[in-house]
Amino acid sequence: MIDKLSFLKGSEGGGVSADEERLMQLFQNRAGLKKAYADLKDEFHLLRDRLKQQEGATIRVQEQLDALGDLLADPRTGFAALVFYQLRGLWKTCHQQLSQFTTDLTRQQELKETARHSAECETEKNLRLADVDRRLQESAAAADAHRAQLSAAQSELGRLTAFWHYFRRRRLQKSLEALRQAVVAADAVVGDLHAERSAINNEALPEFPGISLVARRNINLAIISYAESLCEHVDAFGLAARAKEAVARRVHEMSFGSRADCEGYMVRVQKAQAAIANQKQITAGVRTKLERLRATCEYRNSADTVPTADSLAAAAGSASWNVLAEDYWDLYNLLLR
Repeated sequence: MIDKLSFLKGSEGGGVSADEERLMQLFQNRAGLKKAYADLKDEFHLLRDRLKQQEGATIRVQEQLDALGDLLADPRTGFAALVFYQLRGLWKTCHQQLSQFTTDLTRQQELKETARHSAECETEKNLRLADVDRRLQESAAAADAHRAQLSAAQSELGRLTAFWHYFRRRRLQKSLEALRQAVVAADAVVGDLHAERSAINNEALPEFPGISLVARRNINLAIISYAESLCEHVDAFGLAARAKEAVARRVHEMSFGSRADCEGYMVRVQKAQAAIANQKQITAGVRTKLERLRATCEYRNSADTVPTADSLAAAAGSASWNVLAEDYWDLYNLLLR
């Protein structure tokens, strides 16, 4: 051991020996490896916890599937389960149609306002260019005038060659310097205006700030009107409230009566699906509903885009349900903020 550590004696005189450097490097490598090992250990524990959570979720899903299988296998509950999931499917279809309506309406309005924004920016840009062109024309004319004066003065100076023109030449030479400075200043103004025009011409259009507040309010009212129209067509078969109940509860918590009653429900669900598939029929009354809501709705503040549910409930001629308050077809998630 003394032999192995003898290099320590040699280092007392000053400086770090090669062996000491290697030893320090080994300690540094060891510290790095310990840190990497600790990080991997933490990651391992994290992944193990996630795996346990996923296993628990898988077990719960399997239990739900087993319970559903038991419901479907039992003649007394099988038809009720079919009705339950068909009502959920009806709700999903209504939500998808409402979502597509929202997407189309928002895209149309965004294209319209984007085009208007671009046109307004181009108009403002052209006005600024026209102003620069006017100032540029004036400055160029002024520079040409100064240059003409300088040229005339230089020509006159060239003609004054007699000795009796001495004092006149001196006065003219002094004025020539002022004329030269005026030409330089005028040319500088013209150059600055050219640079200003180039900068305006090359600048990018301002970014579209987004759909306006008024447009977002109108789109939200149209979405609410469309949701009301869906409720009317679904409720014509007595299924609006039942569909909402189906998405809020679990399958074993609902009852639909006898097998004949369940079959009647399924027939009505099919008819309701066919009714809401007719887009023209659904959108026929949306404009009328929109005008009614626009005349009666209220907002919490001047920046809000979603009307209060109370103002919709008090709207004249409104349906027996409040689609915003009761969040029919998951309407609230689709409204623009």
